[in-house]
Amino acid sequence: MNEIIGIIPARGGSKRLPRKNIAYLNGLPMIEYSILAAKKSSLMNRIIVSTENDEIATISKSAGAEIPFLRPIKLAQDHSSVIDTCLHVLTELKNREGYEPDVVVLLQPTSPLRTEKHIDEALRLLHQKKADSVLSVCPMEYALNSLIEVTNEGRIAPYFSNSTLKKQFKDNQPAFRLNGAIYAVKTSLLKSEKSFYSENTSPYVMSPMESIDIDTEEDFQIASLLMEKNNSFKNGG
Repeated sequence: MNEIIGIIPARGGSKRLPRKNIAYLNGLPMIEYSILAAKKSSLMNRIIVSTENDEIATISKSAGAEIPFLRPIKLAQDHSSVIDTCLHVLTELKNREGYEPDVVVLLQPTSPLRTEKHIDEALRLLHQKKADSVLSVCPMEYALNSLIEVTNEGRIAPYFSNSTLKKQFKDNQPAFRLNGAIYAVKTSLLKSEKSFYSENTSPYVMSPMESIDIDTEEDFQIASLLMEKNNSFKNGG
């Protein structure tokens, strides 16, 4: 499958859950779960953490990730694009080392229940489907017809049009959402389209439990409880 690089984006600033990327979760800094999963992958060639924060860089190096350079502050703001972060890593590696991978795997540290099994399965799917990218998804926790909006007049209205809902019910088509755990994309697509998505993108399905994305203190507590019930996550083991 040629050269595959894992990029773990981890900026220091986090308003909703301060220092969340290195907050201790079940005995380890949260980012370390993503680093360990990438290290245990049988298909990953390199693992790079992109951060502007010295403390995150130190912790990530100790866990076994590369930090060949720090991320510019302008790419570590609330509005900063993770795609721009990946492109910065690719540009720096090309300029400094002449290195360019065939596939980039974005692994957000806020998905600590994603394991090396998920990473390798997603990468094999990328190869088997001859896809441009594979994005991890999970089933929707609620039906589309339960989504409503509140109008300016204070009334309730369906969020989706009746035609959309009728098609869903007619075809009995299950709905999925991106879970943010794995973005495996060919470097050529990422650079040319500045996107993880194309018409040749395949889904990698994960369970809702595996798909938890930590953004709040409540998410953090739920992840901790799930890990306590699953011995494979005890102390990162």
